[in-house]
Amino acid sequence: MHCVAKLHNTLHNFFNNREINSIATTLLIFISLYISIITLLGENFLNPLADHPVTTTNEDITVRTIFVIFILLIAGIFAAKGSKALRLPPLFGCLALGIVIRNITVFEQFFVFPPFVETMIRKVALVMIVIRWGLATDVQFLYENAVMPVTIGLVTVIGEIIAVTIASYYILNISFVMSIFCALILVIVSPAVTVPAMISFKDKNLGSLKRIPENILAICCVDNLFCVVLFMVLSSIIFTDAPIATTILLNAGTIVFGVIGGVVIGWLLWRFPRSDAPHTQFARITLLGALCISMMIGTYLIKYSCSGFLAALITSAMCAMKWNTDNKDKLESVTSTYKYLWDSFALPLLFICLGMKFDCSTLTWEIVFLCIAVIAIGLLVRTILVMMITLSSHINFKEQVVVALSLLPRATFQADLAPTLVLMAAPFPDMAKDAALIMKAAILSVLVTAPIFDILLNLVGSKCLTRYDSKDTPAIEQNLDKSYMNGDHVDDSIYAARPKSYSEYRSETVIERY
Repeated sequence: MHCVAKLHNTLHNFFNNREINSIATTLLIFISLYISIITLLGENFLNPLADHPVTTTNEDITVRTIFVIFILLIAGIFAAKGSKALRLPPLFGCLALGIVIRNITVFEQFFVFPPFVETMIRKVALVMIVIRWGLATDVQFLYENAVMPVTIGLVTVIGEIIAVTIASYYILNISFVMSIFCALILVIVSPAVTVPAMISFKDKNLGSLKRIPENILAICCVDNLFCVVLFMVLSSIIFTDAPIATTILLNAGTIVFGVIGGVVIGWLLWRFPRSDAPHTQFARITLLGALCISMMIGTYLIKYSCSGFLAALITSAMCAMKWNTDNKDKLESVTSTYKYLWDSFALPLLFICLGMKFDCSTLTWEIVFLCIAVIAIGLLVRTILVMMITLSSHINFKEQVVVALSLLPRATFQADLAPTLVLMAAPFPDMAKDAALIMKAAILSVLVTAPIFDILLNLVGSKCLTRYDSKDTPAIEQNLDKSYMNGDHVDDSIYAARPKSYSEYRSETVIERY
């Protein structure tokens, strides 16, 4: 043990040296960028400069693809801004733009790019989602107050999956296996709608006494993680010819490998670069983005995307734990950078690509009504389950409504998982037909739920959640570490009545207050 401790101290002192740490960080940046570029381009890892047959046609396609993506990006940014000006989610405008492009012949013929490029656009956008999700996850809060968020997250999502599976099987008349995929895609809560609303509530101290925003973020984390991992594992079982037992063992092994890899890489990013090094935030942003792209896209290309997804999420969450306290700039510059990348690049391209899958010529009113009926059944079941479970908690009816509304928007993961399912089902004619119908249902779920519940959540949340100011109510400071949704008891008199004004508070004696 003495030798191990001595070796640990020696290595720590060696790599903590300013010059050595700077050199090691630079090497890590170059290695991570190399791997991420290789995976994005789909080149051979060991020999990326191998000769390729280059023709004038291929060069034209490359230049044309870049130009098309640039035009779509500019148009998507304007569509997002216009949608936001109308008080609708920015993704709604981008999705509508994609649908218009797909269904106007002139635009459809011009805005075409290779399927591999479209897949990489979706995967990079998913990386941005996962990084923002991990950075926003309060691991310590989830660890200390896991009972109610995990209960709500698992029970409600499993209930909705069962309901949507049965509804899609009988209403949409698709196979049972594809009904499960349909449910896994349609029930995932959208971080793009719920997370910004919760951050806004936290900034305004709405529901801060009962930790409503923190609990909702934890519930969304459980919901998203369960659905995405189950989707990836099930897809690797269904769309391969390998024995089921072997596939399950391989998936279990890759999940363990992904967890360990995420912890190891997160631990490395705690130490490289040093918190007081020059350009620390730039190095952290570059390393986190490049490593997460490498893990998620690399594992996707080898058909085990679940491990990369978990590794990227754990890495981002671990980085948030350390970076939030070890630097004067804390986490603000990292989170703001990835927010900008999501808003300005990833979101427009992701939802335009999704909208371009929506062919109105194959759509009938019957399909629209049937898909909306399946979506509505799932939302109704989720709402009922949330209200039933939260009856045992210390939140009132208005706050229960906010929790239920926060779990109803659909948008982000539907934009990636639905096209992924279509690609995987393409070699199977029967499944391909069902996957196309699921794609339509996913797009309709985004069109219907994202704008409606975004508006309702922000409106109802600002009305139903009580604002608590720590300056006016010092007693709250002593109770913020308790989660009312986990049943921790605090005197109801602190929050049952209206918040007292500062003059009323000062006029009370200590005994009257407590």
